[in-house]
Amino acid sequence: MLGAFALACAAEPSDDGGFSTFGNPTTFGNDTNSSNSDDDDTGEGDTGDGDGDTGDGDTGDGDGEPSCGDGQVSVGEACDGSDLAGETCVSLGFSGGALACAGDCSDFDVSGCTNQFCGNGVIDEGELCDGPELQGQTCQSIGFAGGQLGCNPNCLSFNTSGCVDATCGNGVAEGDEVCDGNDLDGEICLTQGFAGGALACNGSCTGYNTAGCFNGSGDCCTDNLYPGCEVAAVRACVCALDTYCCDTLWDVLCVDAAIASCGATC
Repeated sequence: MLGAFALACAAEPSDDGGFSTFGNPTTFGNDTNSSNSDDDDTGEGDTGDGDGDTGDGDTGDGDGEPSCGDGQVSVGEACDGSDLAGETCVSLGFSGGALACAGDCSDFDVSGCTNQFCGNGVIDEGELCDGPELQGQTCQSIGFAGGQLGCNPNCLSFNTSGCVDATCGNGVAEGDEVCDGNDLDGEICLTQGFAGGALACNGSCTGYNTAGCFNGSGDCCTDNLYPGCEVAAVRACVCALDTYCCDTLWDVLCVDAAIASCGATC
């Protein structure tokens, strides 16, 4: 009887909500709260592992496309705002000045840099030109018809104010023009193979008008091997009487006309 009572006392409920038989814990039912919380973390509000994968809830690692203007040099940019990637005017070959970044971040703006060697007539590092030294460039080589190319005082660019585009009739032989008005490019009748006379430019600026040039002596009192003679008034008078004298040949008949009708003194 006492043994049965002892067994009954041993079967009383334990403090943890289960029942113990002979001192060994025996669990009836499942502890769903503890098992679910260990196996399923979806209720804890995590947004992922932060590696940028789809569904993780973050925006990646920040290595996106370069953004010019954000003040930080990104891949593909030479500089960005005040971030000059450690470069200065001196490191780029200038003697000093303030380096800046181009608006599109693709290159440096060296307009504020200075060069103590500019003006010595020698192209030093960082210079495009220096005084008369233009690296062989001319107005024509940089796209103009002609003119005189120069170098700007900062030695960083050409001065094109003396360059011109070809315009026949402006009195300046330029580009492909042989001559223009009174600008005969240094040519005269003599350089064109004549004995003398007045050389002119044709209306299209493509060649010379040699009607005023003459061969031989040009004497109106002598038959010549060319049209006309050197005295304009006599020539005009004779040619009005006989166009052959000015179109083809100034022969003895032309000489006779000059003396008899046009006041030639022979």
